[in-house]
Amino acid sequence: MNGRRMIMPLKRRNVKEIHSVSVKILDNVGIMVESEEAVRILHNAGARIIPETKRVCIPPALVEDALRKAPSSFSICGREEGLTLEFKRGSKPLFGGSGVPSIIHDLETGKRRDATLEDYIYIVRLLDGLSNVDLVTDSCTFCDVAGKNRDITALFHLANNTKKPLLLHITFSREEDFGRIIDMTDLLKKNIFSGRPFVIFRISPMISPLRLDEVHTNHLITAARADIPVCPVSAPQAGMNAPVTLAGALSLMNAEVLALLVVTQCAHPSTPFIYGPYPEVTNFLTGGTRIASAEALLLNIAANQLAEYYGLPNWVTVCRTDSKTLDIQAGYENSLGALPAALSGATYVSAISGLLESALSLSFEKLVIDDEIIGMVKRISKGIQTTKDHYAYGLIESIGPGGTFLAERHTVDHMREEYFFPKLSGISDLNKRAEQETPCALKNANIRAKQIIASHSIPPLPDSIVKKITRLMPDSTIADTPPESKRA
Repeated sequence: MNGRRMIMPLKRRNVKEIHSVSVKILDNVGIMVESEEAVRILHNAGARIIPETKRVCIPPALVEDALRKAPSSFSICGREEGLTLEFKRGSKPLFGGSGVPSIIHDLETGKRRDATLEDYIYIVRLLDGLSNVDLVTDSCTFCDVAGKNRDITALFHLANNTKKPLLLHITFSREEDFGRIIDMTDLLKKNIFSGRPFVIFRISPMISPLRLDEVHTNHLITAARADIPVCPVSAPQAGMNAPVTLAGALSLMNAEVLALLVVTQCAHPSTPFIYGPYPEVTNFLTGGTRIASAEALLLNIAANQLAEYYGLPNWVTVCRTDSKTLDIQAGYENSLGALPAALSGATYVSAISGLLESALSLSFEKLVIDDEIIGMVKRISKGIQTTKDHYAYGLIESIGPGGTFLAERHTVDHMREEYFFPKLSGISDLNKRAEQETPCALKNANIRAKQIIASHSIPPLPDSIVKKITRLMPDSTIADTPPESKRA
């Protein structure tokens, strides 16, 4: 029996009401569109254009048409057989990370510093080695490569340092550089992944409220025309660039995501599309953002209900903290959202990200801790198996009153499938732990991160493919894999 249960902060009628408000926003208020190409394709599809304000009003029929065209599911593959991920409503949730902070906490000293390309490669390798990571993302922004080359460099080192399916944030590329990323994606798809999709582009064209920029909107259109699965972002902050009420913030956020869907499907019908907003709330004490609040979690889970209403695969972001360090606050904020998100029916749960400081920095140790938390969440989501053998009546009958089950074959056969065995948590005898001075979970996470980085082996891309990639990115950086000894 599957243990997943739906967690629904909104009633069905509330979801319909939010949809109705969102459609009204698009039809009557419209969105400001700075991309001439987007204006052109929206106008050709039937949208109303107000040239003097660059505002585009999207009629309800156009929204409905985009929802019909968007596929309800799609798959992407890894470099090895058996690593195909299906993004589909009702399937078991997939887990990975998100966020591209430029600050990391050094694995040796613990001090904050700018992230480097070497750090990035270590992080990708670590994510490949963590057992609960399904999708590997570019989880930090390295500061030692020129901005215009970061996205294409990030894609190469993702493909070269993991065998799992990929997600790439398109953040820094100029329009004249983005074509090289498309070319590299096509080269890898044909030569490494047997012509199958292997990467999702997460693009951020929307500037809340209701404004599409020029560069990233054009990136979204180009990616759609290349038939690359996309997860465009709406990231409203309730109380700042969205209404302070959660229902109002959801209505605005949903309108923005629907606008992104319309642009995508008008550019290229049937482009795989993930409903993937990143809602936040305002810290009214500082004017900043709070990404780990109870309200932010509610917004994320409610967004999942909207995606379910539309029949679209979706993205939920949890395991976030506003804490500056790996302290008790980070622990309870990090753990609060993972289980509800998994039990909400989300398609993809961004939970193994290692993020601290409201997503401003990344910790290697937190990546490992996030993976441990998701291991427990996966076990809870699996539920309780109820086959005849699991009921174990015959065994109970044979053991009888006063017996023990520890040495029985039934126990040996089922204990690893029934129970989650933590790698970080201290579960040994307390006296034994005191005698051996067993490290705490944080120290264990540090040790485990170093071990995986030093020992986990990923076959690099073939030299012939690397040479072709080099011709695509002459000004970029294709660094050698960092030496193992530095993290051993």
